[in-house]
Amino acid sequence: MTDATLRARPDDGGRLIVALADTILSDASPLLVEVDRRPVDRWVAPRIAGDAEHLTIDGVLEGTSLHAAWSARRIAGQPVWEFALTLRNDGEHPVTITRMDPLALDAGPAWRTHGFHSAWGDEFRPLHGHAGHHLVLESRSGRSSHGQIPWLGLERGGTGAQPGAGEPPAALTIAPAYSGNWHIHAMAGGHITAGISPWQFFVELAPGEAVTAPSVVLTVAASLDAAAVALQRAIAADWLPRTPFTDALPVEWNHWWPYEDQEVDEHVIADNARIAQLLGIEVATVDAGWFGAADPTSYWQEQRGDWSSVNTARFPSGLAALGQSIRDAGVLPGMWIEAEAVGANSLLRAAHPEAMAHSVEGRRADPSYRVQTESLDSADPTFLGYVCLGSPAGRAHVLESMSTLITTTGARWIKLDFNIDPDAGCTRTDHGHGAGDGLLRHYEGLYAVLDEVRARHPEIMLESCSSGGLRIDLGLARHVHGFFLSDPDYTEHHLQVLWGVRHLLPPIGILHWSWSQWRGDYPPSRLDWQTLSADDFDTTLRAAMLHRFGVSLWLPELRPELLERLRVHVELFQRELEPFVRDAVLQPLTESPERGGFGERAPSIQLSHPDGRVLVAAFVLDGGRRPVALWPRGLDPDTTYTVTDLADGEGRRTSGSELLEEGLVPLGDDGVTSWLLLIAPAS
Repeated sequence: MTDATLRARPDDGGRLIVALADTILSDASPLLVEVDRRPVDRWVAPRIAGDAEHLTIDGVLEGTSLHAAWSARRIAGQPVWEFALTLRNDGEHPVTITRMDPLALDAGPAWRTHGFHSAWGDEFRPLHGHAGHHLVLESRSGRSSHGQIPWLGLERGGTGAQPGAGEPPAALTIAPAYSGNWHIHAMAGGHITAGISPWQFFVELAPGEAVTAPSVVLTVAASLDAAAVALQRAIAADWLPRTPFTDALPVEWNHWWPYEDQEVDEHVIADNARIAQLLGIEVATVDAGWFGAADPTSYWQEQRGDWSSVNTARFPSGLAALGQSIRDAGVLPGMWIEAEAVGANSLLRAAHPEAMAHSVEGRRADPSYRVQTESLDSADPTFLGYVCLGSPAGRAHVLESMSTLITTTGARWIKLDFNIDPDAGCTRTDHGHGAGDGLLRHYEGLYAVLDEVRARHPEIMLESCSSGGLRIDLGLARHVHGFFLSDPDYTEHHLQVLWGVRHLLPPIGILHWSWSQWRGDYPPSRLDWQTLSADDFDTTLRAAMLHRFGVSLWLPELRPELLERLRVHVELFQRELEPFVRDAVLQPLTESPERGGFGERAPSIQLSHPDGRVLVAAFVLDGGRRPVALWPRGLDPDTTYTVTDLADGEGRRTSGSELLEEGLVPLGDDGVTSWLLLIAPAS
């Protein structure tokens, strides 16, 4: 717990003071609105109410007919607040809103800035700067983390010549809670605003109409690491949907990388499900390739949307039998669906043109990102490749497609993919939205559909995936149980992404498979599975056990020695790691590794449990050397601990002071490249 505080005062049209201990970090109007591109950030006679847990400011914005209701809600007792904003037109004439930022700060220039670029296979690539320069973070792809990650970190304090050195230690993190196009403008001198992107956005409000902006989450702490811990705790306790089934953390097998949609059929699924059960794996998920025309060579991208069609060349017995065959093997069925997507050659596109998303003017995509959408239509540049969930027809299609798939197969796990870059979104005006707010209404519709799916099927696990990790954000985190981090999963890459995502999500909200057996030719994921040592295989598994655990492996062809190692690690995850993934927070002990052989080559990280236990995970990557010692955090020097190497179950007693002063020495022979070490207060 920190002594971070927010308080509002009516002076100068309404201001918000953000403070840490006795230090004021910002004193400014908390919002920025534009009406027809004209900025306004002041209320007329603002009304202020609430307390440290829930603060509100409302009233008419100066020089407009807009009533603005702004609020800051503290989340789960942490130094984390959700800033929200609703605008209502109280005038007699329509009003066009072109910007609606629920967060504005005047933090001053003494800050170092941190963010992340993001692309396929290149998620969470760090960027660093300082508040003496302009910094604009944003998405214009229509997907929240395709381009950049919706997160900004600011820190100051310490020694040396860095910006902010010598100032009282403090950190702020800002995270737009929205799955579409967002922005964070951090201008030179420390003036910061954040919210839905104003690029190509506008919403027309008739008299009496209102619009609610996507919220923004602010965390205030003494350091970025402390802010990450606070946000993880807040999101786990009061944000992610959680059920007894999803909290049970079932281990998943998925067919995709060894088979893709070319070598999968019902026999492949049944064979792998039987072996998965012997290994203790609880869910077998059928990825893309199950739907569409009865053609063993069909390409899944082209027929997306035809979820009522089953590719009977691959699955001749049908979906119900497929689900039953998985249950007969002793595991639970999971199913992949890209419910929003529409292939150019799909039957759905022809049958339901009223649901299709179109950019009516055929605008070209913004060049700031590489468009990834496949199966567009060169003959119709207005077609965006997805169902607009701003429309009733679109919402009905997606809801019934997901619900029917669940009931037909008996699925307990849905992998919800989205390989589309919607750009600025649908501009049709016959969908229940305007020409400038189609993307906002699409995501409002998606959130509502996912809530209804969970209400109809309360025992389902919803996993969000988007070309791997290109739609990771706190907006969607309110409606799904976990996020898939990235399509590539080689260990070095996985650990870099994990170091980054802990700034947004707790372990229970994260899934990433261990290093998969790739059918395709992706050079970074090449691995000689015939000569891979058991120690190195263990490392691939352990790196993926610090959150929800899953694998995409060719189980019938995996060497017996490796199958046994997989069985041992599944059992280890279920026995020892599940409580940490369910309730702990991630805290790095070293700097992050980086793709391409850069960064820390012997990274270590810990899971810190509320009951005082700590799980330390350490790895040696290519080019790295075994660490001489590991340095766990947060231990009590006066407590006696038992340190257990989970590889062999052997434990030893030591004092907290010894661990803090001398570190923890990893044991094992020279071939060992990873360690899982449990530190628990001795009974």
